[in-house]
Amino acid sequence: MTTTILGFKLSMPIMISPTAMQKMAHPDGEYATARAASAAGTIMTLSSWATSSVEEVASTGPGIRFFQLYVYKDRKVVEQLVRRAEKAGFKAIALTVDTPRLGRREADIKNRFVLPPNLTLKNFEGLDLGKMDQANDSGLASYVAGQIDRTLSWKDVKWLQSITTMPILVKG
Repeated sequence: MTTTILGFKLSMPIMISPTAMQKMAHPDGEYATARAASAAGTIMTLSSWATSSVEEVASTGPGIRFFQLYVYKDRKVVEQLVRRAEKAGFKAIALTVDTPRLGRREADIKNRFVLPPNLTLKNFEGLDLGKMDQANDSGLASYVAGQIDRTLSWKDVKWLQSITTMPILVKG
């Protein structure tokens, strides 16, 4: 059942996909996921919108980790995230290309979703981008509309290639 992805040998043909805000489900959140992926011999892809930073996840011990990335309107934010992921030992970028047109998330709208006050998007602390404001519908939808670049195109993939040596995977 072993396989190889980007030259990394995995125990099985399964990777852990990026899942945002894991500490909403359990206090260990992304730390537990990183440890579990390592123990299982597979890759964890950390969400940009994690409730643990790239540095915190890297500190959990050995493991193969990819970093999921959204392209923000402010390219300096994107570049900073990529540099931090590289420095923390992440091995690839998983570029999400379908978020500029966030789907209509009925439950988020009904519940007026925002992160609980005790949690932040840890990769954005200090940038005034780690919290979601209350909204009449979904705080997440408002956050995406205000921050994520809706003009994402192949030129952005080229730009990312110019600022990192990590492989870039394009994902929906």
